[in-house]
Amino acid sequence: MTTITRCEATNRLEVRHKRADRGNGIENAIVLCADCYANRIANGKPVNSPPPFDSLTKAFALRNAGHRCECLKQDCH
Repeated sequence: MTTITRCEATNRLEVRHKRADRGNGIENAIVLCADCYANRIANGKPVNSPPPFDSLTKAFALRNAGHRCECLKQDCH
């Protein structure tokens, strides 16, 4: 069985869109560290820029993520 590990970063966190075409609700928010976000761009993930999340959605996403990057290393590193 393959174990998928989560990125351990707790700093330089940003709330990003899972999908550019899915709106600004909390269900479309993902917390990524700057390195994981850079890897997503380098690996050809969409980088369209939808409107930014509001501060309440960002705060909720960060709290839900435990103030940690939500990237799974299998997808990123």
